[in-house]
Amino acid sequence: MQADFDALRNFDYDAAKVSFWVFKKSAKIQGFTAHYVQTDLGLSNLLLGLVKQSINGATTQGTGISEFAPYSYLAEVNENSCLSLPIEGERFALLKAQVDRPADQCMLESKVQLYQATGYVVKLKQGDQAVYAVKRSSSAWKPSFHVSVINLIFKDGVMSAVEDDTLTIKRNFDFYCVNATLFIASKRDFESTMEYRTAFTGAFATLLQTKDFANLFVDTQPLADYIGENMIHLRRMATVQQRNIFSQPDFLKKLKEVNTQRGWGLNFEQGSSRIIACPSTTRTIMQVLLDHRLLSEITSNVYDVPDATKI
Repeated sequence: MQADFDALRNFDYDAAKVSFWVFKKSAKIQGFTAHYVQTDLGLSNLLLGLVKQSINGATTQGTGISEFAPYSYLAEVNENSCLSLPIEGERFALLKAQVDRPADQCMLESKVQLYQATGYVVKLKQGDQAVYAVKRSSSAWKPSFHVSVINLIFKDGVMSAVEDDTLTIKRNFDFYCVNATLFIASKRDFESTMEYRTAFTGAFATLLQTKDFANLFVDTQPLADYIGENMIHLRRMATVQQRNIFSQPDFLKKLKEVNTQRGWGLNFEQGSSRIIACPSTTRTIMQVLLDHRLLSEITSNVYDVPDATKI
């Protein structure tokens, strides 16, 4: 992924050809519909400058993206970082296939097609390489927005009304694609556009049906009630499914020993050692399943952490 990150940073933006695409989610097998939108030279140059600035920074506005870390359900980004994710198996591959079609075969025919757009893609092509910059659309792309507001402009001391069908674009992007890698600058917007909530919910539902997991508990319902529709809890349980530490040999035996030693307050069924989940212990159970209850070898203190990277 380092090679692709270097390709993103070192791409010859000034020599690239710019194309602008709007897209919507689709229930059909292709996943998305996308249309090419013709832009004048001024807007094309503006879009090119926005992509270049958002990645490499500028002396007056921001410092761009200078580092990356692997994407995980619980990983976070800061002002100058992003998360990396292989494109293989991701929904973006479906969108990319739509945007890679010949522009003259899928041109936007009516401004009505702009409304309710999920987002837009600025595609920069230079030689055999391309960079895709993707942004989730704002409320200004919804018809109801244009009904409820009147746009004004103040020029030469005079206030005037302008057409209500103007659209707006932000000066940043949610994520980028180059070669085989996605680089995610806005995790929340990326996951929304790529419908990760469905994946999180599905992961927890699958986990509850997994024999190794279900057999940990006398009853999984208290845990299910605690998770509910809470997005961060669903993220955590999807991570539990990924890490799968509960399937390790003697997991319950080790947990029971440490629980007694550390006084964590977990309750176990007599005879079987299965966990008795209840509202007062569900948070601790989740931290244990995540392997996020960590012991400092320096201070012997035990900490709960939001995420952990193995070294």
